[in-house]
Amino acid sequence: MHTNKSGMKKILRELLIILTSAFFGSSVQIFVMIPNGMTSGGLPGVCRLITHFFPKLEYSLVYYFLSMIILVIAYFTMGKKEVRRIVALGFAYPIMLFIFERVDYEFLSSPDPFLASVLIGVFYGIATGVGYIGGYSSGGTDTLARILKYKVFSHMRTGDIQMAMDISIIIISAFVFDTNTAMYAVLNAVVAARVIAAIMVGYSGKFVQLDIISRDKEDADAIAEYIMNNMGRAVTSHISKGEYTGEERRTLTVICKPSESIKIKKYIAETDPDVFATVMPITTVWGKGFSDINEVDNV
Repeated sequence: MHTNKSGMKKILRELLIILTSAFFGSSVQIFVMIPNGMTSGGLPGVCRLITHFFPKLEYSLVYYFLSMIILVIAYFTMGKKEVRRIVALGFAYPIMLFIFERVDYEFLSSPDPFLASVLIGVFYGIATGVGYIGGYSSGGTDTLARILKYKVFSHMRTGDIQMAMDISIIIISAFVFDTNTAMYAVLNAVVAARVIAAIMVGYSGKFVQLDIISRDKEDADAIAEYIMNNMGRAVTSHISKGEYTGEERRTLTVICKPSESIKIKKYIAETDPDVFATVMPITTVWGKGFSDINEVDNV
């Protein structure tokens, strides 16, 4: 009986995460971004470009078509494991977009590009942050970046590939729409990043320290390799012993930005969900790659 209740709670939690993420992500596109003539990076930005040139196409259907293409590519290049967490949001987003397109409503009573950009950033941040909590992805440029790294740019970090793609979309938007619209897209991307960081790890520090304890040596190796190759961060490891069990396990320690810790968490959730991990905020780090210890104002 207890197992059934736990299973039901887990299902309801997963459903709540999916619906919340899809609601915030899709509603801001229909009720704020499009009415105010705004755009963004990622898949929404591509959809805005396509519907600009082909206005008769429904935004939701374009979004659905592109997300399904990415889903199929991910399946054939990276397997079922990668696709599993994309499917739910990959279907939920277009469905809500389709519904909201038929609602006569605008969030802002009058056009306001600056306020619209901030709202887009906040709503996208909530949608992405909540999705990351459940280990979900909407199957946008983040998934496409992982595919490109896996197949083409193995020497590059996934985050750098995604950033290059999003910047390219925004630059194209500057020519299709105007420079102001593109700059507002940059603004909403910055706001979204801060909101995601607040949801995942809070605002209490410039950096965070992750201590990751894994039972499996191969999983620990894979996590360490991902952090070093994809995040470009150094990893320190040592053997720690649990006094209760008497077992010795490998502990990985890494110091990184909050946004980087989110990507690490997502990777760990897919690779070794049984790890024990702690996240601690750090205000300042002295050393190579961080702050110079000889500087006076680096606290």
